[in-house]
Amino acid sequence: MVLQRDKPVSVYGKTAAGAPVKLIFGNQVKEGVAGADGSFQLLLDAMPANSNGQSLFVISGDTVEYKDVLVGEVWLCSGQSNMEYTMNRSAHWYKAKRSQGLDSVQVSQENNPAIRLFLVHRDLNKPTDRNKGWQRAENPWVGQFSAAGYYYARELQSRLHVPVGMIAASVPGSAIEPWLPARQAAQNKDSVEPAGKFFSGLIQPLAPYTIKGFLWYQGETNCMLNQRSEYTQNMKLLITSWRALWNNDSLPFYYVQIAPFNYSHSKGKMQQNDRSIAFFHEAQDKVLGITKNTARIITTDLADNLEDIHPTYKWEIGKRLAWLALDHTYQIKQVSEGPRIDKVSFKNHQARVDFMNYKSGLVVHDGNKITGFELAAADGKFYPATGVIKGKKYVQVTAPEVPNPVALRFAWKEDLQPNLFNKAGLPAEPYQTSGAETVER
Repeated sequence: MVLQRDKPVSVYGKTAAGAPVKLIFGNQVKEGVAGADGSFQLLLDAMPANSNGQSLFVISGDTVEYKDVLVGEVWLCSGQSNMEYTMNRSAHWYKAKRSQGLDSVQVSQENNPAIRLFLVHRDLNKPTDRNKGWQRAENPWVGQFSAAGYYYARELQSRLHVPVGMIAASVPGSAIEPWLPARQAAQNKDSVEPAGKFFSGLIQPLAPYTIKGFLWYQGETNCMLNQRSEYTQNMKLLITSWRALWNNDSLPFYYVQIAPFNYSHSKGKMQQNDRSIAFFHEAQDKVLGITKNTARIITTDLADNLEDIHPTYKWEIGKRLAWLALDHTYQIKQVSEGPRIDKVSFKNHQARVDFMNYKSGLVVHDGNKITGFELAAADGKFYPATGVIKGKKYVQVTAPEVPNPVALRFAWKEDLQPNLFNKAGLPAEPYQTSGAETVER
């Protein structure tokens, strides 16, 4: 396994009621006594990273030895099927339009002893042999692990040069509600599973294993339920409740803005239109303003087939999440966010769009006209518009059908995959002007 560096590390378990417990790791010796129910928890002093495996001894009557224990960075990744999506599955689609991941042979040959993986198959409260514990990053464990999670670990380990441990706990098709504490969830009658189910079975039992932070890739199911403000509030609750489990209200939480998909073609309980994903993106983004130490990645460019809700670019997802961590958590110089619109002004039959992080560059892929913009006049009807980069930090946007624009949207439709990026290859963020939400959706 990997123990978290630079923090006191919790070692916990169960033994006989009132039994003495001794913990030995390296030159540290910790002693305590189990409680009336036999549970115990001891803390190792904070340690620097260590790539040399050591034995961890837990002694209480008999001795349990955990061999080849490293010290480094530990992250928990969770969500629905796009986070559960395995390396083996990803390998079948390695040759994508934008970039390539590892193929099946490469996945089977992966052997990185500095990365350790713990895959939570199902309910940890129920005895099962399906949870195999910690494994080295080698065959067959890599292939069975979350592709987004593994590519995240790969990027992080190569940049930090310390061991990385990944814990993955995801359930395909799951809404957000089952991942919340049962009695606190904002109830929704259309939720497909009871609130609290996965929180109590897959997340709560992992605490207080000492970790650095969380990765979250979920939302497609709730988007199909047409959730907006309730999703924002439930995501805030998820972040605060998970942090509370680890008794740390500032643990980093990085998440994925769901990728383009033809939600208007889906046959779910709730009727979708071609704007549904845009307003769900907005609901996801509002979390940033009401929680601290959170950030998210944009995926508007990572879908080759808009009829497939499982985009193949998990290597890009993992890398972009790692870039967020490198930038925000580890303070390593790394551009981690795409162009972000700062303000929009309307004058002379056009819109001027200024960007706040223009120093990372504005780059147009596939031509010199920017796609993905829409403009509307006072009648509220939006038309496709094109943008042209002017200078270093702003874009000029026009549409022949809208001589007097008053509202602008960018990447605000399910089939829009704009070609505006920065020099780091990260796509511009979806946006709508204030007031645009009052016109036609």
